[in-house]
Amino acid sequence: MKKVLCKFGLVWLLVALFAACDDHDTPQDVLRQNGLPLSGSQETAAKKTPASGWADVSYNKTTHMLTFTLNWANLTGVPTGAHIHGTAARGTNAGIQFDFFSSVPQTPTGSYSASVLADGTKINENDLLNGLYYFNIHTMANPGGEIRGQIEFYDQPHIVVAKGLPLEGSQQVPGVPTSATGTVDVMYNKSTKLLSYFIKWKDLVSTPTGSHIHGIAPRGANAPIQHDFFANFPRDLSGEYSNSVLVDGVKIKEAELLNGLYYFNIHNVIRPGGEIRAQIEF
Repeated sequence: MKKVLCKFGLVWLLVALFAACDDHDTPQDVLRQNGLPLSGSQETAAKKTPASGWADVSYNKTTHMLTFTLNWANLTGVPTGAHIHGTAARGTNAGIQFDFFSSVPQTPTGSYSASVLADGTKINENDLLNGLYYFNIHTMANPGGEIRGQIEFYDQPHIVVAKGLPLEGSQQVPGVPTSATGTVDVMYNKSTKLLSYFIKWKDLVSTPTGSHIHGIAPRGANAPIQHDFFANFPRDLSGEYSNSVLVDGVKIKEAELLNGLYYFNIHNVIRPGGEIRAQIEF
């Protein structure tokens, strides 16, 4: 009986050891980000299109593999190209680094999954984790790209994020009565010193005549323009726009940014001082 118990004990010990080895081999530094938006508004310059989509991505620092699933709908035609481009922050373009078009469904609505090695040449790990690559799906109507999605991993110690910051007339000084609304998503990378942003707005009283980041000023106070991004901003009553700016320590300072002392403002001829404003607060 004792021999039997010893044998069972040995079996359970071996099972436990193998399980421990499996746990040890499981990657502990896999970064994941789901629901990254694909949109025409992220193209540079922004595209007006009914198409939309999203990407789920993961990156394994042990194997150096980037795995992704793209979902898209309502392209203006079948895809004519599908790639990862880089290196480029939001608001800038770059060349193709990984071409996966040959395997993509040739349909206006579809889904596709694949993996690519971050080999340090075409795709560099540090640049990837700093948000400097993007997906792009091209069509005949939009040969430069119809929908784009920046590859960003938010759960990293050097990155701070704020989603859905409200754009409101009530934040203007003095307050502005308006039916216009909007939101801003912002991401600040303390390593690259890049502030990336994605703006959505609707129902402005008149077409935009200016769009800026102002500072230094807390809520309830006004300040001069520090970053003018109006050149490529859509002249639409409702729309979306994506870009980035370097926190250079002169026009925009890191400490003041992280302390909520800058704000977005959209202006027009009826509201020259600004119709809707959003304080940047992390």
